[in-house]
Amino acid sequence: MHADPLSAYAYRWFGRIASTASIDRGFDWFWRHLRELDRAMDTVVCASRDLAGRLAAGGLTRVATIPMGVEPGVFSPAHRDLSLRAELLARCELPADATLLLGVGRYSAEKRWGMVIEAATAAGVTSPIGLILLGEGRSHRGLMARAAGSPHVVIGEAVRDRRQLAAIMASADALVHACEAETFCMVAAEAAASGLPIIAPDRGGAADHAAQNGGRLYRAADVGALRDALADFACIARTRAASMPVSVRTMDEHFGDLFALYGGFSRPALLAA
Repeated sequence: MHADPLSAYAYRWFGRIASTASIDRGFDWFWRHLRELDRAMDTVVCASRDLAGRLAAGGLTRVATIPMGVEPGVFSPAHRDLSLRAELLARCELPADATLLLGVGRYSAEKRWGMVIEAATAAGVTSPIGLILLGEGRSHRGLMARAAGSPHVVIGEAVRDRRQLAAIMASADALVHACEAETFCMVAAEAAASGLPIIAPDRGGAADHAAQNGGRLYRAADVGALRDALADFACIARTRAASMPVSVRTMDEHFGDLFALYGGFSRPALLAA
C-alpha cells in the first residue's frame, strides 16, 4: 500500500469543512474497494504504523507493517560540515548562529511547502531562522513568489548527488516536513540517518521518524501549530551539536523482513510439486 489518496486529496480538499470520519463516510466506496482487495490478498503491506492503523480501523484484517529503510552507507551525522552550514545560512542572509531548517521533496500541493514557508517566516520574527527547500515540481514558481517577501527563505533545485545531499542534511539543524499523506517518508528516514531532528505532522509516515533525535510533532495542516513547533525548536537549539551515530533501518533489513513474510505463506500446489 504505497499510496494514500484519501490523505493526499480528499482530507486535504475537504478537511476545512468536514471531519476525517465524515470524509471517510463520503468515500465509503473507496473503503469498500480496499476491503475487497484485503479479502482477495494474503497480506496488505504498509511501510508506516500510521497508515497501517488507519487501514485496520477501516476494516482491513490482513495488514502487515514493514517499514522501509535507507540506502546503506550514504547518510550519517559524520557528514556534518560547519563551513557548509555557515554557507547555507549565508544564502538565507543569516549569521552562523541562526537556526537552519531544511525541507526536501517534490514541489506539489500535497507537500504543503507554502504552509512551511509561512510558518518559518512567522517563527523567524522571534528567532533567526533560515529555511532552504530542495526539490522540483509544478509548484516551483509559485513557491518562489510565496518566498519573495523573506530573504531568509531559499527555494532551491533538487540535489541529485546523494553524497552532496547527505552533507547538506547532516549540516542542517532540523528537517521540516508538512505532508500528512506520506506512506513512509524516505526523506525523513534519510534525515534521521543523518542525525537530524525531524519536525513533522502528527499524521502520515513522517510521524514515525520524528521521535528520533529530539524531533517534534505538530497538528497536521495547521500553520499555527507548525509555527509554534518551529519557534520552540529554534529557542532550544540555536546551534545543534554534532549528533552521535544513530541506528537506522536499511533497505536490506526491509527486504529481509518482506521476504520472510512471503516465506510464511503456503506455496501453491503447482510451485510445491
